[in-house]
Amino acid sequence: MKKIIALFFVIAYFVSPKPSAADWQNYQNGIDGYYIQHPGAWQVDESQKGIVTRFISEDQKCIIDVYAQPLNGISAEEYILFSNKKILEQKYDVKLAAHNTKPVKGIKAQRFMWVRPQLTNRPNDLNIYREIDLIFNQKVYTFIMKTDQDHFAQYSPVLDQILQSFMLVKPFESVNHQTYNPTVQDITLKGDKAEVIIPKDKVMFGVFHPLFHPRKYTPQSLEEYKAYENSLEHKFEMIMTYTEFDKGFPTKMVQDTYADQRIMMLTWHPWQEANINSVLIPDIVDGQFDNYIVDWAKQVKAVGEPLFVRFANEMNGDWDPWCTWFYSKDRDLFVEAWQRIHRIFQEQGADNAVFVWNPHDRSFPDFKWNAPELYYPGDEYVDWVGLTCYNNGTSYPYETWRNFNDMYRPIYDEYLAKYPGKPFMITEFSSNEVGGDKVAWVQDALRSLVNYPNIRIAVWYDQTDGKRLYRIDSTPEAKEAFRQGLTNPYYLKDGIKVIPEPLDLEEKKE
Repeated sequence: MKKIIALFFVIAYFVSPKPSAADWQNYQNGIDGYYIQHPGAWQVDESQKGIVTRFISEDQKCIIDVYAQPLNGISAEEYILFSNKKILEQKYDVKLAAHNTKPVKGIKAQRFMWVRPQLTNRPNDLNIYREIDLIFNQKVYTFIMKTDQDHFAQYSPVLDQILQSFMLVKPFESVNHQTYNPTVQDITLKGDKAEVIIPKDKVMFGVFHPLFHPRKYTPQSLEEYKAYENSLEHKFEMIMTYTEFDKGFPTKMVQDTYADQRIMMLTWHPWQEANINSVLIPDIVDGQFDNYIVDWAKQVKAVGEPLFVRFANEMNGDWDPWCTWFYSKDRDLFVEAWQRIHRIFQEQGADNAVFVWNPHDRSFPDFKWNAPELYYPGDEYVDWVGLTCYNNGTSYPYETWRNFNDMYRPIYDEYLAKYPGKPFMITEFSSNEVGGDKVAWVQDALRSLVNYPNIRIAVWYDQTDGKRLYRIDSTPEAKEAFRQGLTNPYYLKDGIKVIPEPLDLEEKKE
């Protein structure tokens, strides 16, 4: 099969007319330090300049992304082969058509060509890919082209001609690190019977609650949690939990949560517990889960109260099969999956859904094609931006102890500039016991949050994760530090108000 696919592309390439450079334009990237020529009618997208520059054909049947990847202590081969590991393994119905090390203009290179299954319900599905990696001492320039079978013969020679024009230039620009000072305002989310009010000078605290995973996490009912909260002298008004794409909407759990005057954030993982290796993002784009998503949207609407939906969090981590590493490094598929879900919710009138977009603070792998901002679906599809950083401690040899401000200050400032106007939420955070002083860590974190005014909700991951002792009560001393920290008036109490029933004057007359 691989030979047949490769033969098709070779024949198509040689019978196609070669492009004329008469109407081509020069392009220099002053941040990444390269020069190329490209067809003059093509659109150049520099909205993520410094991460990727995108070239789009006039008919939108071909897209070429260019990344300049610093090697930072790893070899070019490690970067290239790990980036393409799933493609080389031909996982998830990907067919590898070619892989060789033929140079480009005497420059060391690796070349890949592959095909993923066609998404029949997706207009303009570009499912044929070529990648060329140009290798230099400290940097690799990665060109990724995608097109379809009908246009491969037309556009593959264009990529080759672009590569023939490639030259290094001395960088003459730097990334513009903008600053943004948010105007923090009161947040009010109104439902049918309740409203959430977070004053501008307070933050709401929540916890992860393992409602749906009694076998994996420590099971605790809400009644058990109330006793826990009483000992902490604080009610956690947001409950965050996980669910997957093979589960129905957890109606009773949601009803119980809201009946107890709390709000919920459902972290909705696009995988199936029966097959945790399932890669569903392309199928979502293709409409194969539309009926399931419609049902969820109807159920969310029926709740009638603000309900936070955190779809496909930590998408920039290779531990999650919704990372683009699992589906041809094609970021457009993730964006379209998110947008499709959001659109279905709108069509079903689920206006009470609050969509939370939430990468991890560290990308794994930390390569430009996996940068978190490339997963952003657009301002109109995101209500809140989530931040997730953990102090993993040193329970495992590859992890390090990290202080709260060392984790959150860089990402907070970066996201303020990139996503202005969006309220922030710490969707998951915690500290291990192993590797440092957890009591001091908790004290510092709860003192420091006041210096992050755009963070309006903070959710503690109150579980043990393998050897990582994350629970609030991992020791009596840690629990006491937490109890004392939450006495700070900055931490909101009674943020959820019951809306009084309208007075029925006719009933009153009787």
